[in-house]
Amino acid sequence: MRTRCCCFCICVFAVLLNKACLQVTIEGKVGGSAVLPCSTIDNGLKNEDITVYWRHNSSQNVYDIIEGKGSVEKQDPAYKNRAGTFPNEYMKGNFSLKLNNIQYNDAGKYVCYITKAYQNPSMQLFVKDRGNHGAATRAERIVSFLILLHILQYI
Repeated sequence: MRTRCCCFCICVFAVLLNKACLQVTIEGKVGGSAVLPCSTIDNGLKNEDITVYWRHNSSQNVYDIIEGKGSVEKQDPAYKNRAGTFPNEYMKGNFSLKLNNIQYNDAGKYVCYITKAYQNPSMQLFVKDRGNHGAATRAERIVSFLILLHILQYI
């Protein structure tokens, strides 16, 4: 029984570690800018096919691309004049978002919903102080190490 429990814990940890490693993470500094990647390999896109929705923490409307044209009509006011894309890249399948004047509350999960390609790439944006050199990364390593130690005590 103990062996099964150990194997189960190791498998769960491996899956969680794999998922964490595959997630795209972007770092931005307060007041700076960051590009959040989003693309598809679908080469047969036409302007009328290109509909992409950028969302922050599942609900905030960051930016929309409707039928090949950028739209800020339903954009959350927090992103006004700070979020944009690269229209010349749409036909190449690039719908990356540039976020300017980054603020602390911009940190979190961003999802790029590409409707015709049925893809939803997501990424995590970490926001650091201008003078903060690697503190968030160090903290993440410490937390991961502590979780690993906790799991290992049951093996």
